Amino acid sequence: MEAADSNRNTLVSVVLVERPIEDVWEHWTGAGSIKQWNIPFDDWHCPAVTNDFREGGNFNFRMERMEDGEGFDYRGVYDRIVPFEYIESTSAGRNCIVEFQAIDNNTILRETFEPDKKTPLDLQQKFTDSVLINFKKFVESR
Repeated sequence: MEAADSNRNTLVSVVLVERPIEDVWEHWTGAGSIKQWNIPFDDWHCPAVTNDFREGGNFNFRMERMEDGEGFDYRGVYDRIVPFEYIESTSAGRNCIVEFQAIDNNTILRETFEPDKKTPLDLQQKFTDSVLINFKKFVESR
């Protein structure tokens, strides 16, 4: 995992998923899969996902702590999609880019995003790193 890039004011998380890019893409974009892996910590879950996966389409991933239901809606719009390569979205005015790179039967997944100014950078980095690790575990267990 990489740390904040102060020159670009972005955070970056990277994970190697030991599965072909087609599998990684399918699970990254499928609403049923997103509910399974979009979990930052063991005591959280993702009880609802709406995903209109197309350029101009909206998404909303509800993330909550299981104990008390406290959480948030991660919602936005897909700005640009290049199948099996690139997804760019905007959420609350902040840009996020997810890149997919195939290497043999493995896939490098790189997420670059503009951080929220109200939340400490280290917490945002930990949150995103954890989600990507959960994604990796989910896809590799299939």
